[in-house]
Amino acid sequence: MKEGENNKPNLALDGKNSDAVILTHNLQVLKEEKQMVVEELAKALVSVPAALVRMKWQYRREIYAFQVKEEIYGATLAEIVRRNPQLQEKILAHIEASYQHILAREVATLRLSRKLCEGEWRTANVNIVAREEPTPTPENAS
Repeated sequence: MKEGENNKPNLALDGKNSDAVILTHNLQVLKEEKQMVVEELAKALVSVPAALVRMKWQYRREIYAFQVKEEIYGATLAEIVRRNPQLQEKILAHIEASYQHILAREVATLRLSRKLCEGEWRTANVNIVAREEPTPTPENAS
């Protein structure tokens, strides 16, 4: 056999066939990419308690530090109240006021999140986290 006799056309170099091969390869890559995205979304769809448990274990080092800090603050406040009983009411009133402030901010954040999820508000419209909810009047109450 001579060197020039084995002249079979290479399919990868043929214009028509290479386009089909590239298209098939691209479709396969797109399908794999879509499957990976679907798998990632499926992983994200877990129950809230399961997500909280996972977050707790993921951030356990930070949570432990907050627990230690809370115990130190609690022990310090208990010692202050033991030594100065007249300050107990003032300290408890300040703690209650701080707690109510944090609670109000949390409620406002949850309300804001709900309105964003329901589509009533858009993120471009929100510039204050603890926006006050308008109180319903008898005319516009639903």
